[in-house]
Amino acid sequence: MLTTPQIKSLKQVNISVDAEKTKERVAQVWKSTKNATKNDVVALAGCAKNTVYRVFDTGSISIKLAIAIGQVMDVNPYYLTGEMDEQGRFGEILLMQILDQHGYKKLLDEIAPPPGGEPVKQKRKYTRKAKPVIEEAPPEPEAEVVQEPEPKPVVESASAPQVDIDISEEDLQALLHSLIILDRAGIADAAEKLARVKGILVS
Repeated sequence: MLTTPQIKSLKQVNISVDAEKTKERVAQVWKSTKNATKNDVVALAGCAKNTVYRVFDTGSISIKLAIAIGQVMDVNPYYLTGEMDEQGRFGEILLMQILDQHGYKKLLDEIAPPPGGEPVKQKRKYTRKAKPVIEEAPPEPEAEVVQEPEPKPVVESASAPQVDIDISEEDLQALLHSLIILDRAGIADAAEKLARVKGILVS
């Protein structure tokens, strides 16, 4: 999740795709929330409550405010911008997706370094202290052998059963976008799944 300095670094540019939906939805979640939570939102975004009230009138919302409301109130930021009609919940994948969509690559790398990249903090190397000579060191435990699973084929065979799933074009785009972000963040199995999708698209 983002900190106040990270959110303050985001632009104030309007990212709403439907002003009427943004007006209605921001007002809905804001008015149904306790004052303490509202204070947490404006503190995280580094803005005044009047900034939120202006959204009720203009239907314009910045990525800074969309993420702050989403993160504190546990709401999908794409619901606030009018891009999705399900209120849903806030999550790390949605956060990475909206940052990538609006060009915040540097900030995205801070919260999810690319594969091979160094993490922000590294663990301190542990050094075992030498025991007195008079003590007999306990036997070293045997290393556990973990068998790696066999790699699965990238492209499913033609005989694989086809599953008919009723899903909208908007949801398909969101799922594909999420796979790209997961692959970039080094999430397990993301590269394999993305390769499957690409294989199907070009076949």
